[in-house]
Amino acid sequence: MTNLVNINRDRIVTDSQTLAKTFGKRHDNVLRAYDRLKCSEDFNRLNFEVVEFLDAKGERRRRITMTKDGFAMLAMGFTGPKAAAFKEDYIRAFNEMADALARGERNLWQQLQALIAKEAESQVRASFGSQLMLDRKRELPQFRDQREELAAKIQPSLLN
Repeated sequence: MTNLVNINRDRIVTDSQTLAKTFGKRHDNVLRAYDRLKCSEDFNRLNFEVVEFLDAKGERRRRITMTKDGFAMLAMGFTGPKAAAFKEDYIRAFNEMADALARGERNLWQQLQALIAKEAESQVRASFGSQLMLDRKRELPQFRDQREELAAKIQPSLLN
């Protein structure tokens, strides 16, 4: 239960395959539950996105990406012990990520942008001469390490 939610275009989301796997349901049954939802077009547009993917056989399938509200609309109707445990874990995961963002971890995006600007400046400087190019070669591993560290912090592990 470590990858219940992730960030997609600055939104915290999950998807229908994650729901199916975690609830022990078939994915087509989760899709059928989505198809039967009676929510408004506006709610649907804001909280669900239908995405196509290729399955293991190379066939086109659909998956539903959803926000916290979309999840609530779809999955809160599921019942049973697995459903109850999942709902608790999912709500906790959303809250932990929201708390992390509120504590300033949006800062990490700003740090990443600053690092990218610093890398670009280094590249421009390197184009002016061989000594500056050597300096850039020494800086590249440091940039790579900092970028990897920021990327790991930006996508935290939500559940232990």
